[in-house]
Amino acid sequence: MSRARAPTTRLAAAAAIALGLGLGLGGCQVGPRPVKDGWALPKGDWQVVAHAAPGIAAMSPVVAQQYVGRSVSFGPHGVTSGAEGCAKPTYVVNLVYADRYLQRQYGVRPASLGLYPHQDVRVTEVFCEGRKWGGLGGHVVWADDERGWAIRDGIWFELRRAAPQG
Repeated sequence: MSRARAPTTRLAAAAAIALGLGLGLGGCQVGPRPVKDGWALPKGDWQVVAHAAPGIAAMSPVVAQQYVGRSVSFGPHGVTSGAEGCAKPTYVVNLVYADRYLQRQYGVRPASLGLYPHQDVRVTEVFCEGRKWGGLGGHVVWADDERGWAIRDGIWFELRRAAPQG
């Protein structure tokens, strides 16, 4: 390497290190970020309006179609989905980077669910008596306050608010 290039290369390396440290220490987080605030908890009645199988599914499309129209209700004193329910749910909520989470966990591209790759989504997991609840709505990726995707057997069930939240 010539002497004329050495300062430029060192300067570029220093800039790269500074950028990396700035992103790392500046709060740029792409991993799960726990949310303990009440605003993040799922509330109210939701209805399954559609389904998609963007990856590998263990449920047939015919069976998945039977879930359309089903209600899922979330509250502090219970969660219900069809005949399945939990009287004392515990909700675990995290904000995650859509692209990284969906690709790593499910091999699904955000666009296949109508999401932007760079958007944060809220992920809710429901626990009942210390165990993960297996009912529809036990794991939901929320696109926004009016739409979510409940995951079950590789099928993504689109949830929409059934009634205005009051």
